Amino acid sequence: MNMFNNKGELNASSVRDALAQIAKFASILEENQPANAGLAGQPSLSDEKRDDLIARAIQTQEGKIALAQAMANPIRRNLDYHGIARRALVVDPLPQGALATYDRDIDVAAVVISSNGTGPESRVFGDRVVVPEFELFSNPTVRIAEVKRRRFNVIDRAVQKARQEIMAQEDANVFAALDAAASVENTVQDVADAGMLKRDLLEIKAQVDRWDLVTTKFFMNINEFNDILKWGAGGGQGVGGGELDPVSMREVLQTGLYAHLWGSDILVSKIVPPGTVYGAADPEFVGVMPVRQDIEVLPADEPKQLKLGWVVSEIIGIGIVNPRGVAAGRKSVLVDSRV
Repeated sequence: MNMFNNKGELNASSVRDALAQIAKFASILEENQPANAGLAGQPSLSDEKRDDLIARAIQTQEGKIALAQAMANPIRRNLDYHGIARRALVVDPLPQGALATYDRDIDVAAVVISSNGTGPESRVFGDRVVVPEFELFSNPTVRIAEVKRRRFNVIDRAVQKARQEIMAQEDANVFAALDAAASVENTVQDVADAGMLKRDLLEIKAQVDRWDLVTTKFFMNINEFNDILKWGAGGGQGVGGGELDPVSMREVLQTGLYAHLWGSDILVSKIVPPGTVYGAADPEFVGVMPVRQDIEVLPADEPKQLKLGWVVSEIIGIGIVNPRGVAAGRKSVLVDSRV
């Protein structure tokens, strides 16, 4: 039986069955969003016509530039829709010449990613924080021979590779900032090594909630999500203790949102370090991601390697302006908790 029906909904007969299907989905998920809509604004083009347009475009420099511009929008849309860590922060497109400077209305240290993108650092002075900017880039390539053989659509393949690489870089930097911020005002909680318990997650939630904030998101690895699936009412096994509300639509699952618990979203990503769980308030009470340069795509062929290529880049910053809105829990020993 197919995992999803023709409406994109999970084929599940109960909450237990839905959660089991979600766990299976997570173990095999590889994003494959088509980028048809990005090609000359013609989502209704047949595959044959689209292939012909691409084949003609790659014959000239002007065509390659137009092709690169067509790639930018689907990558940008996919980052906004699928980027897990972007859910933690307010994405702030910067006007030309504007500084990435933000007010702090509480007397605590802000955490930012350094200008070279290598790791978090604290900024503690003044009532404003300047968020450094850094560049993320990807260089997807495809062999010219494969394009000629029409083995796959060159736009789709390049968009997928670029989106996955930049999203992974974004997520890794955001989670590094959350990790550093979680111990500024809050206490990192111990999580049971054999499997995260309900009280572990409640203690993470309590760290944020005690500041008159509301924990609205949990970020975790699939291992810790599987721990939740083992919770059972009265100490038994199964379906998150009856409190977990699973997501059933494939399009939503592909964004990383797997379930709701106590009014909070559970977002799952392989970029979250195994054994670590982050709790966060709404983005406006956590931090910002200033965007100096949105996704830009330029041709970057490698003729000596007989490859077509592109450079996909963006310039962003990451700042946790209110560390009170972030908490974390961590296992001291990692145990494989897959079900």
